Amino acid sequence: MGKTTSLYLLLVLSLMSIAVSATERSYKIELIIFAQDMPNTEVFEQTESQIQWPRRVSSLSAYHAVGSDGRYLKSTYARLSRSHNYQPLLHVAWTQSVNSNSWGRAVRISNPEGTINGFFQIQRGHLVHLKADFEYSVGSTVYRLNEKRRFKLKETHYLDHPKFGVIARVSPIGD
Repeated sequence: MGKTTSLYLLLVLSLMSIAVSATERSYKIELIIFAQDMPNTEVFEQTESQIQWPRRVSSLSAYHAVGSDGRYLKSTYARLSRSHNYQPLLHVAWTQSVNSNSWGRAVRISNPEGTINGFFQIQRGHLVHLKADFEYSVGSTVYRLNEKRRFKLKETHYLDHPKFGVIARVSPIGD
């Protein structure tokens, strides 16, 4: 291969690398999942999982965990822990890259006690969307929170169910 061809190939590969990295963006995703016992008149008769799993789901351990120092919601978790009305079940944070105009890989979320199971996923396009499908098992009853919504980055969002809730925050890295 000649010197000119090698230089041309190197230039093309460099441009492709720049184009690929320009379409991908990294985010810090942080979730708190907590139990609550709010009065309600709904009847819950679900006894087995109804989660609608996406085709591609990754384990949370496949991503870089964000340590306690980098967690924005740690004071919220502490307040929930001191409250008589709420019981924190899980607090997780990780970084994840998402290509533009596509859904990121769904991340499976569960707690060691086995009472929480589900996934969280974000879509990056003209607007940013989240998809959360979680179940909270208490004895033989399964409570499900299934939500898809548009949201703003760097804002704290509350996903509500009478028996449990999710507090979510997604922030771009590098802003």
